[in-house]
Amino acid sequence: MLNFIADTGQLDALEDYVNNRLEYAPFAIACFTKRDEAEAWLRGLAEPPSPTHILIGDEYYRVWSSREDNTRGMYRDYVIEPYIEELAARGIPPSAPSFKTLEEAGAWLKIHPAAPFAFVSVAGEHYLAVHHKRLTHHSLHPVASSLMEWEEKKRAAERETAPEDAD
Repeated sequence: MLNFIADTGQLDALEDYVNNRLEYAPFAIACFTKRDEAEAWLRGLAEPPSPTHILIGDEYYRVWSSREDNTRGMYRDYVIEPYIEELAARGIPPSAPSFKTLEEAGAWLKIHPAAPFAFVSVAGEHYLAVHHKRLTHHSLHPVASSLMEWEEKKRAAERETAPEDAD
């Protein structure tokens, strides 16, 4: 992949992305309300892009396919959680817009899009709003529960890679 990036003259763009990644939302090519809609979309593609990300509700999923045997699938991917962790560590602004419902927050975000991220409060809980400009869509990620899931995911990965205790 790095050779492709270098050969196509995209090294400056890659460096910009790496150095300024918090200025770009993780890329998703499509968004769906429910998983069965996403699965129907994936089954209907002659040659699905692989790998790539999509949104189902407000969660990222990794889509994959194999040309050899035409298998395809998707799984929940924790791509936004590192962003939430880093942005929350920088501090959630005390003046974050506040709403009673997710629907109110979504309506406000249509008029005031996040660029690409913004913190909002819904019913007293902080959310990270992510603007997917290409999809004209905002996803809303609950900060506290996303960070708990992310910590659990990291602990599980550590357990899988930890060497077994020798007796």
